[in-house]
Amino acid sequence: MKAVSGIYSTLNKISNLIQKVLEWIVVILVLSCAADLVLQVLYRFVLVHITSWSCTWTTEYAQDALIWITYLMVGICFKEGTMASVNVVYDRLSGKGKLALYFLTRLIIIIFLIAGIKFGWDAVLSVSTWRSTNLHLPGWCLHGAPFFGCILIGYEVVVEIFGVICGQIEPFAGRPPVEEEIELTKDEKEELRALEGE
Repeated sequence: MKAVSGIYSTLNKISNLIQKVLEWIVVILVLSCAADLVLQVLYRFVLVHITSWSCTWTTEYAQDALIWITYLMVGICFKEGTMASVNVVYDRLSGKGKLALYFLTRLIIIIFLIAGIKFGWDAVLSVSTWRSTNLHLPGWCLHGAPFFGCILIGYEVVVEIFGVICGQIEPFAGRPPVEEEIELTKDEKEELRALEGE
């Protein structure tokens, strides 16, 4: 079990690093999407009366950015257990039943992800010569998002399975985000003790 625990620890560290990188990318995408939408509204209601400059690419960028935001975050949602789920059957099972249901659902997820990766890659290849209408982006910029999202979920599934096997995480519980240690000042520590004493 130590070997499995070591593998899980390494994979989880990589997962945390991937999460930090993806969170920064998504922050940039969200901010640029918001700026894009503000520009779109300004153009439609203000700038159109002042200039003849055409701003046709804003809708396309907003759509592409929202699609990428969704598929970049889906792996993190799976990791943290924040995806929607129905626990009716799970809540009524005992320890071994829960574990069996866990591995059955993970097998189904892996089969789905294999299909998603295969057909997602086929979709990326099929649009290799296609260009978007306004931004003239290559086809993979839009059609690559589901493929990339399936890879991210697949990695998180593998990490989670290793964590369940070595007993570091509970089935269906997800991995809580890593919390950073915060150093409290002397006054804050006294205030915290006072609050805990009440």
